[in-house]
Amino acid sequence: MKRGLILLVTAAVALVCMGMGGLGGQPEGAVPETDINIQAQVKDRVGATTSLSQFSMDGQTFLAALRGRGKLSIPFQQIDVINFGEVKGDQVMVDVRLKSGEALALTIRSRAQFYGSTGFGAFQVTSRDVASLDFP
Repeated sequence: MKRGLILLVTAAVALVCMGMGGLGGQPEGAVPETDINIQAQVKDRVGATTSLSQFSMDGQTFLAALRGRGKLSIPFQQIDVINFGEVKGDQVMVDVRLKSGEALALTIRSRAQFYGSTGFGAFQVTSRDVASLDFP
């Protein structure tokens, strides 16, 4: 009886430990793989500028935003610069200038994650901490 109980407890602990592998989201040091290599320069709200390759927003190669109440997706290849404004709750106001010269006032999620590779390590920053994104 005692041996059976020990076996049962050991099996239960092993199952719980195996299930914990997916709790961390993106593995530390990893950048989401994308179909195209987007180059970007990120300037954060304290003034640090970081040049990135394999840039993405939540693993995607487009800006996911709201224009009024509608959803808008703009491929990063069409964007010249994004300036981040005020954070209001779970949203950030952004001014987007397209390579065509058109300017758009949009809103994105304040918890959106931007990823990229610095060449010496993986980089991740939350949209609420970004001042600007430049796409050379």
